[in-house]
Amino acid sequence: MNKITQFTKQLISVDNIGYLMVFAAGCLWGTIGLFVNLMRSVGADTSLTAFMRLFMGALILIPIMLHKGGLSMFKIDKRGLSQCFMLGILSQALFNYCYITSIGSVGVATASILLYTAPVFVCIMSRIFFKESIGRIKIFALIINITGCFLMVTGGNLSNLKLSTAGIFFGIAAGFLYSLVTIIGKITSGDIHPFTVVFYSFLFGWLSIGIFTSPWESIKAVSELRFWFYALGYGLIPTVGSYSLYMGGLRKRLEISKVPVIASVEIVVATLIGVIVFKENLNFINVLGIIILLSSIAIMQVPGTGK
Repeated sequence: MNKITQFTKQLISVDNIGYLMVFAAGCLWGTIGLFVNLMRSVGADTSLTAFMRLFMGALILIPIMLHKGGLSMFKIDKRGLSQCFMLGILSQALFNYCYITSIGSVGVATASILLYTAPVFVCIMSRIFFKESIGRIKIFALIINITGCFLMVTGGNLSNLKLSTAGIFFGIAAGFLYSLVTIIGKITSGDIHPFTVVFYSFLFGWLSIGIFTSPWESIKAVSELRFWFYALGYGLIPTVGSYSLYMGGLRKRLEISKVPVIASVEIVVATLIGVIVFKENLNFINVLGIIILLSSIAIMQVPGTGK
């Protein structure tokens, strides 16, 4: 009993609270597929779904921020605003474009694997920008993390993979842009409240998507009340909830290179939702992939992974 108590205290200690917040954010991100399917079921296309996610996210944050700190929560200096602009344009709007383009070219399986090159980009940039050490244990954790993702997505069936130059380019570009959430988020989160960072990144993101895709034209074809209910859930759970936890976690004392590996629990949650809600098949290779991916998260938490 004492060992369990000690483990619990260590788990929720100041040193680990940031990682727990990132882990929780990853779990919430794992519900994205559920909400995308719900939005599609009422006639929302890809651009409208992406637009509504960020639009509803920004809308939900307004009363939350007013309640928490009033109008002062919306105050931000030019440097912070420019960083949020980069987050919104690069890691929201452009990321969505590259990822969706990659899916259209090489399919969901290949695009998902290419997307999870993000931890590699974060590892490299954390060395450049934050002078973090990248040791053998950390590299090993990265390798088995990508391996676990590969096994989960493909189920061991290589015929699920498709290859094309454009698809690979946009898939890797999506992985790089996805990694910038962590890097720019860490730089920004030091002086600005997570809600403020998230609000302005969403604002710039949905404005960009709106200008270039005109998604509101598709709203005319969607008349069901369920559309707005699903959009609200999409904006709240895997958007406001996840990004607020993630940006809040980045403010804590943690190693940035570990963050995307821990957040990759998203794939596990997404897989389990697919099995439970959409009755998707789960074979031995998928289960092995889950175990390997969760092992990579555990390895990243071993002291001295930078050595």
